[in-house]
Amino acid sequence: MFVSRRYFYHLLKRMVYITKRRRLFLAAVLTVSLCAVLHLNLATRIYIGVTAFSYMEPLLQLKTPMAVHHNSKYDGHTADVTACVIEPSLLLCDGIGFGALVLQTIDDITTCLAQGFTPTVIWTDCDYCGPPGHGKNYWTWYFEAVNEGIEQRTKTRVCVMPGFYNLVSKSPYLTRRGAVGELYDFRFADMEHKVTTYIQPITAETRALVNHVISGYVKPAARFHNTVNAFYKSFMAETVNIGVHVRLDEGHIEEMGYFGQKTPGLEDFVRVVRQLITNATPTARNAGKELRIFLACDLDEVLGVFKAEFGDDKVLNIQAARGDDFKLKLKVKDKDSARSIGDEVFTDILLLSKCDYLVHDESSVAAVAYYFNPNLKSFFVSGDAADHRRLNAKPRFDSQELLRQAAVRKTSNIRDISVGQDWLWSGLETRSMLLLHLLGPDARSPISAGKCFYKNVGQSKCRKEFESLQPDSKRVKDLMNLNLGYQPKNAA
Repeated sequence: MFVSRRYFYHLLKRMVYITKRRRLFLAAVLTVSLCAVLHLNLATRIYIGVTAFSYMEPLLQLKTPMAVHHNSKYDGHTADVTACVIEPSLLLCDGIGFGALVLQTIDDITTCLAQGFTPTVIWTDCDYCGPPGHGKNYWTWYFEAVNEGIEQRTKTRVCVMPGFYNLVSKSPYLTRRGAVGELYDFRFADMEHKVTTYIQPITAETRALVNHVISGYVKPAARFHNTVNAFYKSFMAETVNIGVHVRLDEGHIEEMGYFGQKTPGLEDFVRVVRQLITNATPTARNAGKELRIFLACDLDEVLGVFKAEFGDDKVLNIQAARGDDFKLKLKVKDKDSARSIGDEVFTDILLLSKCDYLVHDESSVAAVAYYFNPNLKSFFVSGDAADHRRLNAKPRFDSQELLRQAAVRKTSNIRDISVGQDWLWSGLETRSMLLLHLLGPDARSPISAGKCFYKNVGQSKCRKEFESLQPDSKRVKDLMNLNLGYQPKNAA
């Protein structure tokens, strides 16, 4: 293409002019870019908000919402069973601890059981699963499958929708008036009279019901069972075992502050272990037995202090990433690193649960170990005498009665919102709460959760149900038969 000399000189002069004014030019570009980002952010918030409103219908019906689907191609052998699909990892793009994910899954399994449905568990993606993939169930990497494939074989299935930042979600384990939280939020401490809004404290009844669910539905995969038993037989059999779990990383300290609690120092853990060795272990039952301390910790310095204090031969631990090595593994996010983290955490949990005593502070890892073994005696480092009595008490009811009570609570949470003012008021109430979250200072969290859900829902077994949610409290009530005398429906 021919370009005239005059036009060429004109372009050259313009380039020189812009270069001389480059600061002004860059400032203008940055201003325009910032405006575009702000408008995009506002548009994103509006889009997420509007879309989230369309998902509010089931949240208005059930404190833990469910979508209902009738399968016209079922095989006829499981017509009397309602499958309950649990996919807690659909909202977990920003990560959640392994112990917390296990506790959320147990919470959802209990919700299904309390309503008379048959649960099946699917982990589509998590920090400990490796790269996401269609058709993969990462739950079975760690645990035995739970009624695998039943969602395709039943006439009817319900799908547990992940709670949207506790706007209306209600755990079946909540028993105290005024308490809040999901099972993974529950605290070893009782904060009822110490903070304005308090998380449900763990009780003997919480422990008994969780252990009942674990014994039936949360069974470690064979490879973990074999590895843990081999370690126990080699190093812990015929000894008195004190399990110690120590978390002192910065993220945990910040989390404790959020709940109005303070993280104890390393010296506090050492002090409690010393007292336990002096007062609890020299009993007739333990007479003549050697002492072992199984230590699960997040920092190398903790391991060093314990070995120096109690001796190399008495302090046991598995080979695991700690401190900077752990952070590096999380940052890499490849398949092998992700799974190795999950393997290490789960192995620690199972070995802690096989101890006689557990020295711990607030932690999901400690909570799962505590729930796995109902005879494990808790020594809660930050606790007082009342906390210790509560945590080591015997439940007032057996597991079947506790499950029946959970069924009563879940039934009472169902609202019939198909007609009338209750529907209008519930809609306004819930939408207002969501809007406050979206416009508030911490709006990034619900927006991120919304984006995460929309990204992952394509992998969900319940994708169609979540895409076409309608008010359906009557159908859920019909499926439950509102029978408060709980009778479990087990899959074939």
